[in-house]
Amino acid sequence: MNIIKATESDGIELLYSNKSIVGVPFDNVEQFNLHADSLELEQLVDNIEYSKQFNIPQHYLELDVEQYIRALVPQADAKRKARVEAELELFRTRNLFSILQLLIYIIDTMRKHNLVWGVGRGSSVASYCLYLIGVHKIDSVKYDLDIREFLK
Repeated sequence: MNIIKATESDGIELLYSNKSIVGVPFDNVEQFNLHADSLELEQLVDNIEYSKQFNIPQHYLELDVEQYIRALVPQADAKRKARVEAELELFRTRNLFSILQLLIYIIDTMRKHNLVWGVGRGSSVASYCLYLIGVHKIDSVKYDLDIREFLK
């Protein structure tokens, strides 16, 4: 798993904003940790593993994301089918299917309870798969948005 680690300047910014740096994975914590005990500070971690196991109904955990999303693509549209296949490959190589399962669950729950959510914003609107799931309402194929903007 590729973990983004905080830099020394990130840590300084957190401290200046009166936020805790405990639990934040840093690039290099050895120097800090050498003096942490003598200063009565908690040692910092240099590696942290995040779980992708979400507390969602079993049906969603077992959901075949590829099959689910492919079923949402208009059948006569080769361009959209190709876009979905390309995006699914990107999601697969980044091991993000569990995130898609979670998003499908969240959207289904919001629909079930008639909750309103935004039209979409930021780089997520570049994903046609997220559009199909219902995360946002921007057709990224129609507006020729590059998926790489979302998955940077």
